[in-house]
Amino acid sequence: MCKPKPGPRCTPHIRARLDNAAARIDSARAMLEENPSHARLQRRVAASEAAYSDTRDLYDSTPGGQNELRTAIAIEPDSARRDELTRRLAAGQQLRAEQTEALRRTRSGVDNDHERNEREEHDGRTDDAGTPRDVLEAVRLEPGTPGGPAQGDREILVGSGDRGSPSPRLLIDGHQIQPVTDHTLPTDERESFAARGLSAPTLYELAPADAGVYREQMLELTHKNPHAASVHVYDEAEYRQMRLLVTDDGKAGVALKDDEIVSAFAHKDCAHPRSVQSMIRQATALGGHRLDCFDTVLPKLYADAGFVPVARLAWNDDYAPDGWDYHQFGRFNGGRPDVVFMAYDPDRVGGMYTPGAGEYVDDYDVGIARAQAYLPGVST
Repeated sequence: MCKPKPGPRCTPHIRARLDNAAARIDSARAMLEENPSHARLQRRVAASEAAYSDTRDLYDSTPGGQNELRTAIAIEPDSARRDELTRRLAAGQQLRAEQTEALRRTRSGVDNDHERNEREEHDGRTDDAGTPRDVLEAVRLEPGTPGGPAQGDREILVGSGDRGSPSPRLLIDGHQIQPVTDHTLPTDERESFAARGLSAPTLYELAPADAGVYREQMLELTHKNPHAASVHVYDEAEYRQMRLLVTDDGKAGVALKDDEIVSAFAHKDCAHPRSVQSMIRQATALGGHRLDCFDTVLPKLYADAGFVPVARLAWNDDYAPDGWDYHQFGRFNGGRPDVVFMAYDPDRVGGMYTPGAGEYVDDYDVGIARAQAYLPGVST
């Protein structure tokens, strides 16, 4: 079992992450082989390889990983390869020593910054369990106080730093964050959302180095959410490859993975209730033109933002997320909702979702291709 963060990781947990990372590389390379000049697929392969490398380094710090390295070193005939394996073993041992020391410091109260990370990771909710979808389904997007007005942008940020800087520092869960830029919808669009009782806050774009802060907010939501089994949280290395947008309190956000909108989330105590629609609108303005999700509550929200269902994949019990509660999701096709692939159509903003819409496909990648190929005004 893994020790509480920032302590040492266990073999089974990281082995599963490594296997998933390897599978993502295989999938990305297969798609690139079919379209070798596709720039986005080239970036996907590079990101998958970087994520695998990071995860492999972490696996090398586990007891099982180190045992495998020792065995490989003993039987490796090539001296150069043997030296590389030996280097990896030494690096893994050093990393585990650092993890152990970090945990000791945390428990002794020397390093208080890590105390909030004292949680186990063995609930199966932070790993890709092979579920055929990449979008976080924030199934509990809590509204504000019934009957109360939605909050707009806050003029003064909690923990803001130099007020003369273009992007004030934010205080997110104890972290001082300096955004790289901010994004605000046009006045007419913000007024339109406000008239509907929805928030349209300014979103702040995080630097890649702050990807861990974004991931921590996602993980915190999964621990509070009874529908957490439908939530997919990426590895930090993967988030570093994305554009990450958050509200000024960090309690709501959305991410862009090239042209795909992923990891939309909103905490119940966010200062900007009912902000998901405007966040999705902002994401489309920045190039987000497709997404996918389970056919539960999100397709309705996404349809309102201009997304149309172009394909769907039937539920497969073999790919059920870890911890999936069929009773909890019982009202959605008996707990077995389809995966819906949706594409952005600016002419369909404010549209309604039709349950069951979208042609069934037999493969997840085919659904992605349908969403990528959608042409507003041409495709149906």
